[in-house]
Amino acid sequence: MAAFLENSYSLVHQDNAADVPSQNELKNALEKGSDEQKIETMKKILSIMLNGDPQAGLLMHIIRFVMPSKSKPLKKLMYFFFEVCPKHDAQGKLRQEWILVCNAIRFDLQAPNEYVRGNTLRFVTKLRDAELVEPLLQPVRQCLAHRHAYVRKNATFAIASIFTHLPELMPDAPDLLVAFLDDENDPTCKRNAFAAL
Repeated sequence: MAAFLENSYSLVHQDNAADVPSQNELKNALEKGSDEQKIETMKKILSIMLNGDPQAGLLMHIIRFVMPSKSKPLKKLMYFFFEVCPKHDAQGKLRQEWILVCNAIRFDLQAPNEYVRGNTLRFVTKLRDAELVEPLLQPVRQCLAHRHAYVRKNATFAIASIFTHLPELMPDAPDLLVAFLDDENDPTCKRNAFAAL
């Protein structure tokens, strides 16, 4: 996989620091807003986070009020939040809320919508904690045989990422990808599998 992507950062310019909403205002917007309002709130949260404020106190509200949504743009923003949200407490242990997140990721990996599955697989490539990845192994493997090419191409990179960072969880990943290449007809999926090997 591309090593240069491991250390890439985003900076977002904020015009006026006085315009930053408080955490309580953000929580209220997530609780009471429509999906469109939640999308705008999530954009604000991500902007604040990318400027250095981790917003870890919003994790439970996002789990409760954003995660159940069927809105694809909102789910995409939710996964961006999960990507940059702190996963460990001050002692270095995995925060308990991430068990709930892991369960939701598992459901999204089995969602009937191929966009949701593909986007979730892209998020899985960013996970580095064995505690989070282990329950997701079976759904990721199943996505490799999905009928839609978008899901399969993202599944190849998810498998490669798991093997690269946590090889003990998926020691058969190279064999799995070689077998995938034998049966695959889509050129993009084949390219991703070759790149993963």
